[in-house]
Amino acid sequence: MESGTPLKVYQSPSYEIYGLSKNPFAELASEGITDVESIHVYQEIDMKLSMALSEVVGNKSSVAFSIVGPLGMGKTQRLKSLAKAINDNGGKAIYVKVDTNDILKITRDIFNSFKPPKSKTGIFLENLSKKLGFVDQLEKMLTSTDEYKSRDVAELLTKEMGKHPYSALLLDELENMMSAREDEKIQFFEMLRHFISNMPPGCIFAFACIPEAYEDYSKIFPAFFMRLHYEFKLRPMSLEEAFELVKKRLNRVRIRDTDDPIYPFTEKAIELIHTLGKGNPRQILRLLHYVLSEASKHKFDPIDEYVVTTILEEPKSLEEYFARVPEDYRDLVKVIVEKFGGGPISYIQVAKELKKPGVQVYDHLEELIRLGFLVGDPKGNYKVPDYVRKFLEKGQGEKEEE
Repeated sequence: MESGTPLKVYQSPSYEIYGLSKNPFAELASEGITDVESIHVYQEIDMKLSMALSEVVGNKSSVAFSIVGPLGMGKTQRLKSLAKAINDNGGKAIYVKVDTNDILKITRDIFNSFKPPKSKTGIFLENLSKKLGFVDQLEKMLTSTDEYKSRDVAELLTKEMGKHPYSALLLDELENMMSAREDEKIQFFEMLRHFISNMPPGCIFAFACIPEAYEDYSKIFPAFFMRLHYEFKLRPMSLEEAFELVKKRLNRVRIRDTDDPIYPFTEKAIELIHTLGKGNPRQILRLLHYVLSEASKHKFDPIDEYVVTTILEEPKSLEEYFARVPEDYRDLVKVIVEKFGGGPISYIQVAKELKKPGVQVYDHLEELIRLGFLVGDPKGNYKVPDYVRKFLEKGQGEKEEE
């Protein structure tokens, strides 16, 4: 293999050269994988969560804790595993992905989980207010933050959770509430504090967020954080765990036997990818996905550290960067670069600019992150990598000199 091999044309790769039916690194652990437990790489936190769950289910006790870690460390997967365990034990698990800074909407999303399922005709069961006595009272409190009574909301939540033998309230991506007004954040955490103080037996309360948000929230409302029983901090994946991740993922899609469980990768290649990904599982998966995809197009075999270096070598110009981007997604990248200066920018703004469906644009932008052509930020926006921003700054500087 020549170190200067160009990687310019995007095409659908075939993985048969490696005895694989598809690229096993395309899906993140908590997204789109039905048997996620079979590929999960267990860490110490999983044992601690299992012990907490056993205490709740075995002794009908209640527990409150946080799961803190950077994006891509497995917070969502662990919350969903807790939800599944509670549901499997005949309980009621409420999992809410916080997607707003509006505490009224977040609270409404929590209580909407108590609503009956839709009937065959797609219409909610009638007389909800009679079947669920809290509806009328709750709706009044959710008309505005002035009407929001933290203690009353918490008592209604405790009452509904207490109707089940086991229950769980699981709030994911709580960092998305950071931009709310401080008084509103205090109202929401005050509600949660009252709920934790009066949780029914057999109940779990847990939330997940990034470290920056955790620090911010703990300063605003220390009384809430003093109520937590545990604080679980996710650590980066070790090299041994990265090998286990690769082995489990590859094993799911092998169509040809091999004596080497990490083939087509070499140990040095995985070591390099682990280092580049800084132990972050999502970043490691994205790198593995991109490297395997590109290596298959050029039929590099095996995929050693030199192949990884060649594939991940940064483009030398903005034109080369554009040329490497998959053709189907190139218009998205160009509008982010040329219209929005490289970002950060939301998917909604990109969709409006290109006049494309928001869901489609979101999926494509997420794929571009997976492929390494864009990066995300804690607020869910999209931007170009730092090396591309250097091209833009250099170009701007040359214009100013002219």
